[in-house]
Amino acid sequence: MRIMHVAWEYPPLVYGGLGRHVHALTLAQAAEGHEVVVVTQASPEAPAHQIAGGVRVVRTAQAPEWAFTTESMIAWVAQFDANLAAAAVAVVADWRPDVVHCHDWMTTRAGAAASEAAEAPLVATIHATERGRHQGHLYGDVSLTVDGIERFLCHRADGLIVCSAAMRFEVEQQFAVSPDRVAVIPNGVDQAAWTIDPGSCAAARLRWLPDGSSGLIVYTGRLEAEKGIFTLLDAMPAVLAARPGTRLVLAGSGGQQDSFDQACRDRGLGDAVIRSGWLPEDELKALIGAADAAVVPSLYEPFGMVALEAMSLGAPVVASRTGGLADIVIDGETGRSVPAGDPVALAGALVATLSDPARSRVLAREARALLAQRYDWGSIARDTVDCYRRSEPAG
Repeated sequence: MRIMHVAWEYPPLVYGGLGRHVHALTLAQAAEGHEVVVVTQASPEAPAHQIAGGVRVVRTAQAPEWAFTTESMIAWVAQFDANLAAAAVAVVADWRPDVVHCHDWMTTRAGAAASEAAEAPLVATIHATERGRHQGHLYGDVSLTVDGIERFLCHRADGLIVCSAAMRFEVEQQFAVSPDRVAVIPNGVDQAAWTIDPGSCAAARLRWLPDGSSGLIVYTGRLEAEKGIFTLLDAMPAVLAARPGTRLVLAGSGGQQDSFDQACRDRGLGDAVIRSGWLPEDELKALIGAADAAVVPSLYEPFGMVALEAMSLGAPVVASRTGGLADIVIDGETGRSVPAGDPVALAGALVATLSDPARSRVLAREARALLAQRYDWGSIARDTVDCYRRSEPAG
């Protein structure tokens, strides 16, 4: 099958789980023998045209450059999506796909344009929603616009994919979509790629915990309110009271960095909390592999790829019981799970994980065994292609 993906992030430009998902899925589809093209944004670190891992990647320029205020974001996205659309239609002129697969609202115009040019079904993965990111609310014109584009995409697409049962319910309820149009296909993890040698973990532990303190907690991802970072900070004083010397390292960045830094000062957390920024992949893997607890405190999490990655690296996971995380982290079986937004419960789970390393290692082993059963990218690629084949053009 000829498959075109349209995605606003793709390596080397990856901002979150969407980029990692599209990369892994396209590699798996190519490995299954499909012809795969990805149309995405340009990167100074990669050529405009490239074949990598059997996937043809076409990169188009951002215009204007990535620098906008919240008020101008919609204008930027509209222009960028138009650029993506032009690039995708140009590809279709010489290479007609059997299906076009777009990812989230930022690629709606490009996905629809390529689908129409190719006379091929449009399948859309809804990785998250604007209402979900804001706990069911819409704030201002930007949120209203994004929500409207998401609604349009859900009804324009010939087939929809979401990553969890929670996301299917969310899409059905918010956008009045028939359940039979929505396929639930989880994200996955490449266990062979998400592994690290013990020596690298030991070096990372020495780097981030040089005085041999009582515990290393690691958070990876964007610093945004929806990710529960302020709940995590609220939990830290109790963790430090029970386990003095514990250190929290946050690998990531985001729009809430200044607020985050102020919240650390307000709570007197000092050097118990370190914000490392984004780390190179090998350093990130070593950090997670060295962790006594990998924490995923999200308020909203359609899936939770970071939990799978931590499990693959053997780190005990403490996570919120929300969205897709509720299916991945089963309390007392594959990790420790707490209600979202509850700093007292989160602190208790973190202290329990740090205080009983033997039990935590048992949970980590059980979690790792689960990955091969449920979250293999080869199976996910085949299920996705089955969804393509079930999709028929609307109308």
